[in-house]
Amino acid sequence: MTENIKSAIPTWAMIAIFVVILCLLAIFGDLFTFILGLLIEILVFAIGYNENHQDHH
Repeated sequence: MTENIKSAIPTWAMIAIFVVILCLLAIFGDLFTFILGLLIEILVFAIGYNENHQDHH
């Protein structure tokens, strides 16, 4: 019952989602929104990546 459930989203899809969100921030946001959104996005994706790959080490 304590098995780790792997994420169903492959790495290439996470990168594509990251780039799409980044483009949306660049197109529809001003500079402050872009920078703040970029930092938050990096934080969220880094935490998600670490949680998915913590059992490899």
